[in-house]
Amino acid sequence: MVELVDITSKLATWVDALRAVAQTGLAFDPHTYDRERYEELLKLAAEMAATINGRTGLDPVLAAELESHWKADVRAGVPGYVTPKVGVGAIVFNERDELLLIQRSDSGSWLYPTGWLDVGYTPGETAVKEVEEETGLLVEPERLMGVYDGRRRRYPMHFHMISVMICCRLVGGVLSPHPLEVMEAGFFSFERLPQPLHLGGSWVQDVFRFHRGQQEPVFE
Repeated sequence: MVELVDITSKLATWVDALRAVAQTGLAFDPHTYDRERYEELLKLAAEMAATINGRTGLDPVLAAELESHWKADVRAGVPGYVTPKVGVGAIVFNERDELLLIQRSDSGSWLYPTGWLDVGYTPGETAVKEVEEETGLLVEPERLMGVYDGRRRRYPMHFHMISVMICCRLVGGVLSPHPLEVMEAGFFSFERLPQPLHLGGSWVQDVFRFHRGQQEPVFE
């Protein structure tokens, strides 16, 4: 079963890469011959995706929907160059070496404050913004903990994602969880982490090791 899951995940990665090549090619106004080939690649990627997700083989309706949706997503020139989405995570400890965690409303699992990198913001600004919005606390970015590839980390996303994790210093504010995005929030020691942890807590060891000076920044 593990091998089957691994193969399916790898196939999904290849489909994403194939789709990105086709969409990016179409974005740069190719000649008629090349356009036809890119459109054929996009159709092939849609059929592959619809086959992976189908329980009994190719789902032609889903394939057509994906192809149409992906074509509509194409933008001309550089804005149409397909790249991974970027998320930013804020790692915040208090004076007792306890980690700030939130219980996400969408899943009920516990994770550090995180959000998408919005246009016009730097990663550091995004970390500050997400902490304040989700918890009411004020922080300042201090160090880069790492840059993680979501595919290698097995993030449960249907697209390629890069996560930038930034360690921040707590400077003020009052703990007040966002009423819509956060169920609970608090600081927790390594020995008393709440459950369930997001992604099974695969990130916990890295976070605490980095905070203790036992690990260098990670880029993977």
